[in-house]
Amino acid sequence: MKLKDITEWSERWSMPLGTLAANAAVADAVRVDLSLWGHPSIGLTVQYADGRYFGSIRVQSDVYDRVLEFLKQSHGRKLREVIDAEIDISELIQ
Repeated sequence: MKLKDITEWSERWSMPLGTLAANAAVADAVRVDLSLWGHPSIGLTVQYADGRYFGSIRVQSDVYDRVLEFLKQSHGRKLREVIDAEIDISELIQ
């Protein structure tokens, strides 16, 4: 299953100047940091040519730990690759 199929991604990303942009073009940005906001949200920081963007994803509690570990391992990868990556959660969903 792809990560994008089991998570809900930010519609708005905080831009370098502190403004919010709906559907910001961050797919080619590189994931550089995570912040734990508690279940069910995980904060993401991505680096793009014009600065860092901040967004979040919402994750179901039964797969939260697996998604968090997966995201930790994705440091330095393009966000597009992370979103489209396969993640095995078969034993968690019954």
